[in-house]
Amino acid sequence: MESKDPIKKLSLAKETPRLSRVVIYPKDIQLLTGKSYRHALYLNQEIRAYFKKKSHQLLTIYEFSEYTGIGIEIIFSHLK
Repeated sequence: MESKDPIKKLSLAKETPRLSRVVIYPKDIQLLTGKSYRHALYLNQEIRAYFKKKSHQLLTIYEFSEYTGIGIEIIFSHLK
């Protein structure tokens, strides 16, 4: 249930750091893992297959975090 109190909404918004985007690309995966770009492409494909994504669907940071076990906070701090 969503709170109608504007102060509570602000405090809830501060709990999770926000990026200007939600999608993660192979170049981002390369920066996070330290692997080559080709390996990052492979990992991107592997994760998309795991989540049964269609070819036009993009991989989100949250899905990448869930699959790899890397915390959202760590991903956000490295992608800023």
